[in-house]
Amino acid sequence: MHCLGKVQDWNDERGYGFIAPLDPPDHGGRTFFHIRDYQQQGRRPETGELVKYLATRQDDGRWKATRVMRAAQPLRKNTGTVRKPVKPGSPYSTGSDLARATVIAAYAGLLGWAIRQQWLPLEFAFVPVLASIVTFMAYAADKHAAQTGRWRIPEANLHLLELLCGWPGALFSQRVLRHKSRKPGYLVAFRMMVVLNLAATVAWIYWKS
Repeated sequence: MHCLGKVQDWNDERGYGFIAPLDPPDHGGRTFFHIRDYQQQGRRPETGELVKYLATRQDDGRWKATRVMRAAQPLRKNTGTVRKPVKPGSPYSTGSDLARATVIAAYAGLLGWAIRQQWLPLEFAFVPVLASIVTFMAYAADKHAAQTGRWRIPEANLHLLELLCGWPGALFSQRVLRHKSRKPGYLVAFRMMVVLNLAATVAWIYWKS
């Protein structure tokens, strides 16, 4: 007969245990079962899990469970620890921070190398710094305007600052201020400004070399 029960007193070392039937049993109380009768390939029984099984009477008159299959997972104890779900692609993750730092470091290295080769004037080293400061201030002002309901800075103006060597400041602003970091359309245009700025810089260096 097919029954529904709960695993009790499972001995994993010896590979056997007992099932307490949940339905009114016609075959007595707890039912013995062996690991070879547990039909969940690749895993072991667990105390407390609900199982379906076929109860058969042995030669000695005792009942044995065969064709045992899990019906539900055992209940887990609440440890009191609440995990916050991690959103995929979060702009505030450690991996994103590392990518930002790597891009900015590579850009600074490229400029430093070009200045050392005298393909760019020394004064050019201050251009991205000043442009990034201005861009950061523009991001901060736009976020404040958004929070207070005041006049916003047009996105085209922010993208222009990013194109004019201010994109490192925009990256920093998106991380610190958490502004303009989740709008897909804006991020696409921002990445285009970064690519155009880098392309123009590389083209200038190539032309000077």
